[in-house]
Amino acid sequence: MSPSRKRQRGFTIVEMLAALAIASLMIVGVTAMIDTSLADAKGQQAAAWQAQMTQAAAQLITQNQSALASAATPTVPVVVPLAGGGYQLARYLPPGVSGKNAYGQTPCLLVYGIDATTVQGLLVTEGGTTIGDVQLGYIAANAGAGGGSIPRTNNAAGAAFGAYGAWSIATPNPSRKSCSGNATGFGHLVNQVFPANAQAQNGDFLYRVSVPGNPALNTMQVPVTLAQQQDYAACTSATGSIAADASDHVVTCSGGMWKPITSLHWRDPVASAAALGSLPNPLPGDVAVTLATGRAYTFNGTAWQALAVNEAGYLDLGNGQAVGAPCAQDEANTTPVTTDASGRVLSCRDGTWQTQAEIEPVTNQTGCTILMASPNATDYAGCGSVPGGAWSSGPFTYNGANGTYSYYYYVPVTMAKPGIIAVTTWGHLNDGVSTGKRGAQAQLSQAVDVMNDALSASYGHTEAQSPTLIDDSGGITTSLTQAVKPGTYRVRIVTSWATYAVITTPWTSSLLGQQNQAIPNTPVVHGWTINTYY
Repeated sequence: MSPSRKRQRGFTIVEMLAALAIASLMIVGVTAMIDTSLADAKGQQAAAWQAQMTQAAAQLITQNQSALASAATPTVPVVVPLAGGGYQLARYLPPGVSGKNAYGQTPCLLVYGIDATTVQGLLVTEGGTTIGDVQLGYIAANAGAGGGSIPRTNNAAGAAFGAYGAWSIATPNPSRKSCSGNATGFGHLVNQVFPANAQAQNGDFLYRVSVPGNPALNTMQVPVTLAQQQDYAACTSATGSIAADASDHVVTCSGGMWKPITSLHWRDPVASAAALGSLPNPLPGDVAVTLATGRAYTFNGTAWQALAVNEAGYLDLGNGQAVGAPCAQDEANTTPVTTDASGRVLSCRDGTWQTQAEIEPVTNQTGCTILMASPNATDYAGCGSVPGGAWSSGPFTYNGANGTYSYYYYVPVTMAKPGIIAVTTWGHLNDGVSTGKRGAQAQLSQAVDVMNDALSASYGHTEAQSPTLIDDSGGITTSLTQAVKPGTYRVRIVTSWATYAVITTPWTSSLLGQQNQAIPNTPVVHGWTINTYY
């Protein structure tokens, strides 16, 4: 028998080396794939950022083309930074957009003049990390309309090229202008921007929905021309559709017909009230003005009715209110006015309807003053006491020629509008005594004037005088009603007395009571009541 061989197990060294070589190649490939994927993602982000900046640049040029064309030249551009200048890209970008792309490069818009009315923009990037030529081509191809770059390979002059050779500019920045202080160059992006690009890049579409942070997308920049329709003609468009009529008034499709909506229910003016019937298809609430008088009329559903003032110039107020009925002001600082069933004018005052024809009391002043007193007399306890200066100084005077004493009293009155001052005065004199010498004689008089505040003119006067009283008592009254204009006035009341026998000023008086007792009374007293009315 031949000897048996032992079986050999495991890997040989050669096999292990082969496996390691294959694994190394796989790792290198995966790493390269990851690097390429990351570079592509970074490039896509830079391309999207460049497209957004280009769109903002197109909007800026479109809205400012005339001003830019007058300032730019073919070789020296108007430089527009992201922010901080007269023109700013940031105004056309939503909030939060980064000021740098994925490579740390910043935007700068160079606007060149082509002729007196046309401009061309180059949206370039500046600073940051230089982008390699391979990645530049990828980014430019995805950077939107007009995308391009400044590659280094075979480009010693620094020309700018569009993606896939779409365009080329031999000297993209001849004047070396910049926004950051670092002019664009190799490894940077360049997008051509024309005013027409704004629409091509969707920058000037009118959005139907709100775009937060960019209200310009919901704003029309030019007038809208509407299709023409005939007033009150049948319409088949959707309710709410708008058009214009032959008079350039806006009409809307409502209730199956084209209805004018100029100032809501305002209709075109007509020559006179007689021409109101010529207005087509009036609706309740429609208002029209007559050119002959400037009066306004409203259509009540069956006829045209004047608004307050009719064609003859009269106020036509409703007559549905009653005196005393509750009312309320429509708004502050206004007064509702109407009429009642009889035609009386009513106004809303203090929460109720009140007439304007009745007399309105305004002020009331009443009082009395004792001018000469007897000790312990109580007959005029409610009147003021004897004023100082009695009886020949202060408000008192004495006329030695006729022996008359006078007391002057003034009451100020202010009228805010034309009205009436009504004055009533009275005076009372006692010259009798219960015991003592008889034959006392005295007389009392009053004079009343409505005067100006300076007391230089009297607008109304009245007076009264008692007979000579002999051991007796008696009184007098006066009444004066004077219409006046707005202003300040003074009512002057002059109460005078004189004695002729037995007594002299001052004296005391009394009467005999039922038990034959002496009852003191007041020798001289006067009083007044002054009312004002509108």
